[in-house]
Amino acid sequence: MVYKYNEKVSVKALADLRESVGWSRMEKEYGSPSISSYYHIAVYEDEKLIGYIDSVSNGVTDAYIQDLTVRPDHQGKGIGTELMNKMIRYLKEKHICMISVIYEEGLEPFYERFGFYHMMCGQMETY
Repeated sequence: MVYKYNEKVSVKALADLRESVGWSRMEKEYGSPSISSYYHIAVYEDEKLIGYIDSVSNGVTDAYIQDLTVRPDHQGKGIGTELMNKMIRYLKEKHICMISVIYEEGLEPFYERFGFYHMMCGQMETY
């Protein structure tokens, strides 16, 4: 496995990865020149994207981790844990004060292992 940090990731590869876990492909959105990432990590096996994590941030006070994704045939091998550890370590090195993540209820034990705790929040999906 090869981890790549903040390098360009193919929109098609991202869309295929998202689709593999049952998410919408969002090719149009990820192909937009307006999209930006604070920091992202992609993991490849034999040049195939098998895992990804992204963050958005103002670069000073807050960061939001999003899109932690691992292909189903690679889940359970510690890749998601490694991606989270690498992302959290990077954000802490940048002295980001508050790190947030939104996750489905069933994933709470996974995120608690990293020190995330439940807070009230709201979210709206527009499509």
